[in-house]
Amino acid sequence: MVKGMQEVIDVMSKVKQDLEANGGLRQVIFVACGGSLASSYPARYLLGQESTLQVLGYNSSEFVNATPKTVGPNSLVIATSTKATAETVEALKVAKEKGAVTVGLSGYPDSLTAQTAHYYITYYHADEWYTQPDLVHYNSQGTALKIAFWLLKEYDNYPYYDQAMEAFEKMPELYHAAHESVKADAAKFAMTYKDDEVWNVMSSGAAWEVSYSDAFCFFQEMQTVHCVPIHSGEYFHGAFETCDKDLAILLFKSVGRTRPLDERAERFLNQFGGHHWIIDGEKLGLGQLPEQVAEYFNALMMHPISKQYIAAMGDVRMHPMSYRRYMWKFDY
Repeated sequence: MVKGMQEVIDVMSKVKQDLEANGGLRQVIFVACGGSLASSYPARYLLGQESTLQVLGYNSSEFVNATPKTVGPNSLVIATSTKATAETVEALKVAKEKGAVTVGLSGYPDSLTAQTAHYYITYYHADEWYTQPDLVHYNSQGTALKIAFWLLKEYDNYPYYDQAMEAFEKMPELYHAAHESVKADAAKFAMTYKDDEVWNVMSSGAAWEVSYSDAFCFFQEMQTVHCVPIHSGEYFHGAFETCDKDLAILLFKSVGRTRPLDERAERFLNQFGGHHWIIDGEKLGLGQLPEQVAEYFNALMMHPISKQYIAAMGDVRMHPMSYRRYMWKFDY
């Protein structure tokens, strides 16, 4: 059994019973803030591609202040917060008031996120999961992805559930190999980009999570540098006009159907850029996963690998990833 999967099965089986008593499931909504919202994106992308269910994602505060009218007894609301982000806890309360069945994904079973929801699933949240291969899918992103594959099996007769479980089983070995193989490149990246204060980060498909979380969490929050997340397919509709030989750009090349979008961006950067770096999912080993599901694991691999690069840059800059100007220090 894949690590963490039994808890997902146990909890989601109860969730399904509740939803059936309400007339069935029609809608899945993920709510969270910041990196927790980003962590749900691969699950949302998977369900959007493969499921007949309506799938939405909301910032928790937006969900509270502009709650969709469709939220009700046939809705499943999944809220993620490692501890208890106030807006996320409030979003769970609103969802329950509307009659939705709620699940809290949290790092602690006694957190307000876990205790406010009807049901909760815990995940591993400390930074060790970046360096311990067996924890690579035992985080918030991996937990949401497991839930999504389970929902597909239960509600859409998804034919590749077994291949997905095989992919989860293979990920620790593949991630360990990738983590070791990029150490020298991470050091080179750190020295090359230590003085850059403005970044573009690009990706597509399920790997969009990496650009979103890198831009807002790793670069802006943890390194205090400006960073713009750009979808590879949208790059040529405005953002490419800022490209020059001095602009720092990080491009993630995914495996799967959207790889041509990333390859097009790479061709442009090779011609007009010059200060860009490519992280290729194929070279990280994602091509070794079952081809029917490999694309949905892009972010699960690339997210921790990208932190390895950016943390190395932080070391060279003598700017620790734990540094904050405002977060946790003031009321805001």
